[in-house]
Amino acid sequence: MRGLYSVLQRIHAQYPDLYMMMCSGGGGRSDYEGLKYFTEFWCSDNTDPVSRLYIQWGYSQFMPSKAMCSHVTNWNRQASVKFRLDVDFTCKLGFDIGLADMAEQDKQYCREAIREYNRLKPVIYSPNLYRLLSPYDGEHCVMERVSDDRSHALLFAYDIHPRVTDVQLPVTLRGLDAEARYRVREICLMPGQQSWLDCHDKVYTGDYLMKVGLKVTSANQLVSHIIEITKE
Repeated sequence: MRGLYSVLQRIHAQYPDLYMMMCSGGGGRSDYEGLKYFTEFWCSDNTDPVSRLYIQWGYSQFMPSKAMCSHVTNWNRQASVKFRLDVDFTCKLGFDIGLADMAEQDKQYCREAIREYNRLKPVIYSPNLYRLLSPYDGEHCVMERVSDDRSHALLFAYDIHPRVTDVQLPVTLRGLDAEARYRVREICLMPGQQSWLDCHDKVYTGDYLMKVGLKVTSANQLVSHIIEITKE
């Protein structure tokens, strides 16, 4: 291990602007010392989006989202390209997928989602992460990122394999300004798709969002929502 970091120190000294990825799948290591030399970590060779929800839930307990590399791939074709991309949207987004076989609608979605991702990087990479529903406790995963000044937040909601009879309760948010008013909008929709969330394009107080919450889960299989919350 000391030998590895001795090599990395010499590489970094000679090539300080070189971007490198440390691979958890091949190298079997991800550690804080590596953050000095690597711009990102490959969390796992398992890129199934459902598995990644669990992997990234645990990985983010230790590593910042900016260093967690997550790519859209062909793994698990039961999941839509939107669901796969929405899972990767929470980390350092990338693609390992053949564009030639992708439907034009999916390509358009990816292009628009990338534009949104680049716009929202400051929030996606914010250290203020709130874990609202754990995939380990049921068939849903909901996470929230909030900017330092509490003016901007992103809510990521995923339905995995819920039962039709499951009761869907509102999810209460955290980290907002209770006195402020926030506009809630679902973003990254498929081309031509309208949001069916009741909260879409409505304004709530931070107090309401943190005490009453929003209905963002459903009994549908492999459905995802990215919701932008902006202080007015």
